[in-house]
Amino acid sequence: MAKIKQAKKQKISLPNIPKPGDLLRSGRLWLGLAGIIFCIVIIYMSDFSALGLPPSFNVERARVISVLDTNIWPDHYIPSVYVGSQRVEIEILSGEFAGEQLEVINTLSRFANLYMRDGMEVLVSILPDIEYLEAHFMGIYGPSRGPVVIGSVGLLVVSMLIMGRKKGFFAALALGFTMVSVVFFLVSFLALGYSPVVFSLLTAIITTTFTLLMVSGFSRQSLAAVAGTWTGLVFAGLLSVLLGRLGNVSGLNLEDARQMLYNSPPDIFLRIPDMFFAGVIIAASGVVVDAAMSISSSVFEIKEQSPGITSKRLYRSGMHIGGDILGANSNTLILALTGASLPTMILIVLFGFPYLRVINLDFVAIEVIQSVSAAMGMIFAIPATALFSSLLATRNQ
Repeated sequence: MAKIKQAKKQKISLPNIPKPGDLLRSGRLWLGLAGIIFCIVIIYMSDFSALGLPPSFNVERARVISVLDTNIWPDHYIPSVYVGSQRVEIEILSGEFAGEQLEVINTLSRFANLYMRDGMEVLVSILPDIEYLEAHFMGIYGPSRGPVVIGSVGLLVVSMLIMGRKKGFFAALALGFTMVSVVFFLVSFLALGYSPVVFSLLTAIITTTFTLLMVSGFSRQSLAAVAGTWTGLVFAGLLSVLLGRLGNVSGLNLEDARQMLYNSPPDIFLRIPDMFFAGVIIAASGVVVDAAMSISSSVFEIKEQSPGITSKRLYRSGMHIGGDILGANSNTLILALTGASLPTMILIVLFGFPYLRVINLDFVAIEVIQSVSAAMGMIFAIPATALFSSLLATRNQ
């Protein structure tokens, strides 16, 4: 009897059952795996070679064996630029003519100014469908920037891993997912003639949601940021369409609209008038997700430090934080767009355009509508994120 009573007193050990929170936290790994599979599928399905006109020349890598002769002099308008010509011996490094060597003339002009040196790697243009290579079939295309571009991206990824460690890894994964989605998902569908507004909004929602969940995990904080981001993106898209219609601004006012029309296949109808609105949505996604994540993170941090705080006070705190974010991000957004358009602004000053002409330029209307739509999307994301964060942070479950 004593043994039986002692056995009853002993606690029965149950198997370790994972808590719901553990399952949610492990969802980040599953989301990352799903994102990698998605990227592989869209890269495999994308076939840019089937779109557009056939190339008029092929671009291959080449190495400068030696500079045989140089005849250059300073440009009389830009003293730091040298013009003239060089006679160089090069070796083709890629393509069907790899290994062949020949002499070419490198012409240095004011705008095509590539000064060659021994051992330098360059790009050359070769006419297609030729049986043998001669100098008149080839020209100097430009410098080889591939190693610098890839090295810059590699430097960014390594810096993110060192600085952020685990979160840096997830942030780098989210960055790669965003780049692949824009290039191989959005661009490929737009090149096939699908709706730019629909697919840009879809791409922005997918990439921002993936980024927020990867960086912050599956939590109420991420849910609030996602909801606020969606609100801001939808409003930015609708406002850009409204302002574009009122101001008669569309993709046809863009700089490359004529090139898209001339180089698109005859059986594909590009929706060029809507390309402008797609660019606004993609541009707005960056500032909107930044504001939403900052507010959501701050509200949940306040709740953790002050457990007894009410949702109303949390909402007010979120709005105060959002006001500071609005001032900083709006300034950043305007400066970024202004910096990209600085050469055009200088041209306007040099030509002495009057106010009536400046205010009605396509360039001015495009920049203003892009900036206003993105900023308004962020403005609407701030109260939405503050509201969702304050409600979710004060819930018991």
